[in-house]
Amino acid sequence: MKRLLIFLLLLPILSFSQANPFEVFENLLGKKWVANGQWGDGSAFKQEIEFRYNLDKSIIETNSWGFTNQEQTEFGLRNKGIRAVDPASGKLKFWEFDVFGGTTYGTIEIEDKNIRYQYKYGETVVTDFWEYIDDFTYNFKVGNYEDETWKQVYLETQFKAKTATGKTLAFKRLKERLAGEWSSKAWDGNLHESWRIDQDGNLLQNAQYMEDGKIVYEATNKLEMVENDLILFSVIKDSNPKIFRATGWTDRQVLFENSEYKNPSKVLYDLKDEKSFTRTISGTEQGEPTTYTFNFERKE
Repeated sequence: MKRLLIFLLLLPILSFSQANPFEVFENLLGKKWVANGQWGDGSAFKQEIEFRYNLDKSIIETNSWGFTNQEQTEFGLRNKGIRAVDPASGKLKFWEFDVFGGTTYGTIEIEDKNIRYQYKYGETVVTDFWEYIDDFTYNFKVGNYEDETWKQVYLETQFKAKTATGKTLAFKRLKERLAGEWSSKAWDGNLHESWRIDQDGNLLQNAQYMEDGKIVYEATNKLEMVENDLILFSVIKDSNPKIFRATGWTDRQVLFENSEYKNPSKVLYDLKDEKSFTRTISGTEQGEPTTYTFNFERKE
C-alpha cells in the first residue's frame, strides 16, 4: 500500500518529465527568424530572432535584434528572452529584457503548432501570435485579443526562417541524398522515381506513377542553381511546366515556393535518412488548403 501511495504521488511528476513542454518550439530552434513590417502608427518593424535551449533544456533562450534607438537608425541586439515552465502553476511563461532597461513578462498559450504570448503593456493586455504556416513560415500578429476575437491589430507580418546552411550546401545535400532509385505508395498505386546528377551538376529526376501495372502519368524534375537561386523545374507529361524557388532550408529540409500557383504552391523535401525521404506538396483547391505527403523508400 505504501509503495502504491508513493507511485501515485510521483505520477504527475513522472508524466510531466516525460512530456516536453517546449515541443512547440522545436521547429524554431536552429534557425534565424526574420520579419519586416509596419506598425499601425506608420513606424517600421524589423526583427530577427534566434531560439536555443539552455540549462540542460530546462529553458529556452532567445536573442532578438531590432532597432536600438528611438529614431530607428541603429540596428542591433535589442532583447534577450527566456521561455520557462513556472514551477508554481506548471504553465509556460516568458520574460524579455530589452536594451532600454525594460522587462516584459507574461504567459504562453499553445494551440496545435501556434504560439500565443500575452502580457501587459501599460494598462493594456497585448497578444503576440505566432501562427504556424509551414516549417519556414509563421504569420505574426500583435494586438488586443479578447474572447477569441481580435479587438484591435497593431502589427501584422510574417517571420521567415533563414539558416546558417546556404543554398549551395542545401543543394549539395539534396544531390548526396536523392541520387538513386526510390518508390512511394501514392493514391491507388505506386510512384517510382530515378534521380541522377548530370554533367553540369544539376539534379535530374524521372518519375512514373503506376496503377495495376499501367503507367498513369510521367514526370520529370530538375534542380539547378540559377545565379544565386536554387530552382525546382517540374514537368508532368502533357501539362504546363512549373517553376519553384527555394525559400527556406536547413541541413535536412528544403522548401520550394511559387505563390503564383494555387496547387501546388509549395514543395517541401525532408531528407530523413540515407534510405528514406518525404516530399510534401501543398496549396489550395476550391478555396480549401490541401496537402499530400509522399513517403519514399530507397530501392536496393
